[in-house]
Amino acid sequence: MPAAQTIIPELAVTDPAAARAMLCATFGFTGAGDLLTLGTQSIALLQASAAPAHGRIDHLALAVNDVDASLAALTARGARLDSTTPDGPQDIAEFWGTGVRYVFLRGPEGARIELCARRNAAPRDGLPGHDHIGIPSTDIAATAAFFAGLGLAPLAAVTLTREDGDTHVRFLGHGPHVVELYEPPHLRGTTGTNPATALWHGLRLTGATGPKGPLQGPDGLRVTLL
Repeated sequence: MPAAQTIIPELAVTDPAAARAMLCATFGFTGAGDLLTLGTQSIALLQASAAPAHGRIDHLALAVNDVDASLAALTARGARLDSTTPDGPQDIAEFWGTGVRYVFLRGPEGARIELCARRNAAPRDGLPGHDHIGIPSTDIAATAAFFAGLGLAPLAAVTLTREDGDTHVRFLGHGPHVVELYEPPHLRGTTGTNPATALWHGLRLTGATGPKGPLQGPDGLRVTLL
């Protein structure tokens, strides 16, 4: 039987015990070891060797049915807004036909965790759970080709036109899981940034195409095939 197709982000922190406590008490994850789960989303906790910074993987997005209600519930449990959305939930009309509503929160040691809901969509069972993993790119075509080589399938391509220029976005699917690649104007054609220790440190893929073990993709992206 083929292996299930999953994507598990690795979160590297200086205090895994505190990170585990926050993810469980505030966000609702469960699990006693280094692998925590919330619905269809798992996170692998790693011990960071140095203070981590935002890296090549920018955020983990959790799917919810109502961003505003979920934000209120998590705020009551101690969650705080991230500087990406300091004024609260925002909307992107161009995604998935009907648009999405989203907000970013500060996870353990500042790791970004997004709440995301598709607007005007029928409620989905089993949420909160996985929505996508957001990866900024200096060359979106190269990063998309890397994931395509691992067996991920293209789902959608969108260009967001804003005052600062065009941001190219591509969604790729791996079973029920989704990678969101985006190439903003300020990163296009640059070398980007790749800290030695990143908060969202890498991805673990099951059911992917290729030899088992670690791979390095564009912009220093770390992927391990299980």
